[in-house]
Amino acid sequence: MTGSAEVTKFTDRLIEICGESHVLTGDAIEPRYRRDWLGLYESHPLCVVRPDSTRAVTAIMKACAATKTPVIPFGGNSGLTGATIADEAEGILLMSLERMNNVRTIDTDGQVMIAEAGCIIENLNKAADQAGLMFPLVFGAKGTAHIGGALATNAGGLNVIRYGNVRDLCMGLEVVTASGEVMDLLPALKKNNTGYDLINLMVGSEGTLGIITAASLKLVPRPEAYATAMVVVPDVSAALKLMNFLQARTAGRVEAFELFGQLMYDLCVKYLDHITAPFSYSPSLSVIVEIAAGSAEDARADADGKLALTEQLEEILTEAFETGIAQDAVVAYSEAQRRNLWTMREDTLDAMQRHGNWLLSDVSFQVSDLPGAIADLEAAFAAIAPGPFCIAFGHMGDGNLHSCARPYDADPKDHPEEAEAIKQALQNAVVKWRGSISAEHGIGTDKLEVMRELKDPVAYNMLKTIKAALDPDNLLNPGKLLM
Repeated sequence: MTGSAEVTKFTDRLIEICGESHVLTGDAIEPRYRRDWLGLYESHPLCVVRPDSTRAVTAIMKACAATKTPVIPFGGNSGLTGATIADEAEGILLMSLERMNNVRTIDTDGQVMIAEAGCIIENLNKAADQAGLMFPLVFGAKGTAHIGGALATNAGGLNVIRYGNVRDLCMGLEVVTASGEVMDLLPALKKNNTGYDLINLMVGSEGTLGIITAASLKLVPRPEAYATAMVVVPDVSAALKLMNFLQARTAGRVEAFELFGQLMYDLCVKYLDHITAPFSYSPSLSVIVEIAAGSAEDARADADGKLALTEQLEEILTEAFETGIAQDAVVAYSEAQRRNLWTMREDTLDAMQRHGNWLLSDVSFQVSDLPGAIADLEAAFAAIAPGPFCIAFGHMGDGNLHSCARPYDADPKDHPEEAEAIKQALQNAVVKWRGSISAEHGIGTDKLEVMRELKDPVAYNMLKTIKAALDPDNLLNPGKLLM
């Protein structure tokens, strides 16, 4: 579209589809659509449209295909890589799916939920719980993130060690294509050997291949009880041994195993008034561990109210102390104490932001390589510049680290050379240890160049071929994921 008359005609068509109050242009575009969650990027969409149904999404996409208008699907805006940022020069339509927030069905016999893309993760957790089941996708932004965005970036979270990424929880999808057609793959078939896995192709594609409008999501039986502790470990190698020791002793009932570096612990204690420090000192390295009940007997409480499962965890930790893979522990004896530990973990980013701006990264390595990769990164960061940094933080069970650094304890923008050196150190470690430059946050605009540089060239060209085949006019989230 090149003229104002064409733009007016286009927006009039959008109003016909969604209603005038759900088509925003100019000054009517709210601030939440104009910046990313971290405040690092500004977004300048031509307009924002808020459809309320798959039928409306198809009509919008047909209008966009006819006018060659690019589209960015927009969820809870909790992403960290600039994947929903609109370039002003490209005349991009921002399609917010927030009104598509219905749980269509919950099948308790099949243990499946069909939810629309705009459903907030925490609401899905609650809906599953009310049905006597559990949707085991949990992460810090669960109160704002939408399931559509989580699927588009293949989000992970705290329970990946037992239940997998959101890809492992997705059994079916409804997707609107670039041309405005609906691909209905919603039936939750556990076996379907009829060609390429189009569901998994869409999961993690960051809205570049289609717009996810609904998903069939796996539910699991809700554990009757949990036992949770923060455990001090001497080093990363010991943490790895402890994780495997817990898995072996519980027959794989470890729900979460989170590395917690000293910097993160200190920031939470300093800035989060709503948490209570677990220890009277600042441990150099700790882990938050949680195991689930395997039977009703595990959930039995003694006369003092202590769960049998908690006693199991105490016994396991006692053995860990004796072998030297654990040094100290605080065990949660109430739900309030358990929530205190998890609030620390989930609100760590909030504590970091109160301190200032950080250079953040989301990388992954093979689990057995974590001790070596973390040691390399810690040495590299320390050599680049003094200032707080933390490498040993994140989902140890799936090899996902969330590193952070502040050269000279200042905004990384004020020290671009050091910031670039830290980014290069991360890339070097990923190359050396054959890891991934993005574990669960996606590529967006932030990692475009490093994606092209580090991705296997045959695989990268295959991705571009798929993109060109499914979106020949490059209308879906242009300039993201692939260059």
